[in-house]
Amino acid sequence: MVTLSFSDALIAGLEQERAKACELNNLRLYKIAQGLLWVGEGKALGEVARLLGVSAKTVWNWLKRLMVQGLGGLAGQHYRGRGRKAKLSGAQKQALYELVVAGPQANGFDCGVWTSAMRVELIWRRWGVCYNPRYLSSLLAKLGLSYQKARFISDRQGDPNYEQARREWVEETWPAILKQAQAQGAVILFVDEVSFALWGSLSRTWAPRGQQPVAKTAGRRKGMKLFGAIEFFNGAFYYREAVGYTLSATALKQLKAEGVPVEMVRALSALKGQRFETDDAFLQAVAKCLGTEALGQYRALLLKLGEGAGKFNAATYEAFLRQLLESITAPIILIEDGASYHRSRAVKQFRQAHAERLTVHRLPAFSPEFNPIEKLWKNTKKKATHLKYFKAFDELRASVLKAFRTYLEDATRVICVMKKLRTQAGLA
Repeated sequence: MVTLSFSDALIAGLEQERAKACELNNLRLYKIAQGLLWVGEGKALGEVARLLGVSAKTVWNWLKRLMVQGLGGLAGQHYRGRGRKAKLSGAQKQALYELVVAGPQANGFDCGVWTSAMRVELIWRRWGVCYNPRYLSSLLAKLGLSYQKARFISDRQGDPNYEQARREWVEETWPAILKQAQAQGAVILFVDEVSFALWGSLSRTWAPRGQQPVAKTAGRRKGMKLFGAIEFFNGAFYYREAVGYTLSATALKQLKAEGVPVEMVRALSALKGQRFETDDAFLQAVAKCLGTEALGQYRALLLKLGEGAGKFNAATYEAFLRQLLESITAPIILIEDGASYHRSRAVKQFRQAHAERLTVHRLPAFSPEFNPIEKLWKNTKKKATHLKYFKAFDELRASVLKAFRTYLEDATRVICVMKKLRTQAGLA
């Protein structure tokens, strides 16, 4: 039986090769180095082959190459992984990464979305290399890219004035609001508007592969418009639906069916087709037609039949502000966005009339991420409208109001959307 003896220098060299294999994550080089070390320790070739999961002939070939070429025979095994040589060099792959990130239009394409064909053309034009379109997604994934849904950002990003306004809000205005609220015992309200469409809303969900999820829709373009406010310190939630009032021909017929005297219905027909932005304006007009006594008798019925979807405007926003002032006894610091009706003359006059209790701060333009109620609206749509079918408007309203009740009953559902701000303020 032939016994092999390895020198200390050879063993040290094999150990270095084994360490190099670990560094490169090179399994083949690791097996060769480890197998030869075991042979040097006196293990039989068959035993080494069994331990490494290879044939004894393979181990014998490794040993022959070592005896003929020495450690230099292992130099050809110094690579990361196996397979054919890459078509693009490391520098070219980095350049491809930057070109893809820049977008199709920056590379001479009209489309704003990358397709496989466009990527193949880009690589061919730039480096004269042809790739199979099916492989490119794997290549881009290895480069650190992924297929994602885009999001909108303001075209003002990069504008010095825009960026300065945002910095001032974060570093100066918001800290000052917190100090003011603590000094005055005031509540801080984040205010915003939201619409929930009767045709529902779409979302990603699990479904059988190759079968796109579907959701039924009535297709009617009608929505539920609401004003909402969340309180920063205790998570209180306030809302008001923006409704309008009008007496349609159908409503007048229904009044007759409900037993309203014909002469009263005939008098109310003078209001047919007129639109009133608030219930107060509607009831005042009805009172002129019927008198206050008849109004008191049929008030609830008239409001029910006259109510319809409203609009976001100065009148409905003022009604919401009045509701907040009636619901909250403490001073109010209101944080709102720059909607046009927020700046209307009527709303300004209302604020001036209540300046002793109502202080208003406006968020920087195009900065919805500074208003945490936006996250609450997103959560509401997920609960109430995503992939749901609403045959009638009342079904939509019921679903939305059910989600709102959870906020009224459990303030933690509201507080969670302000977690970051509250942590920074030392409240969480």
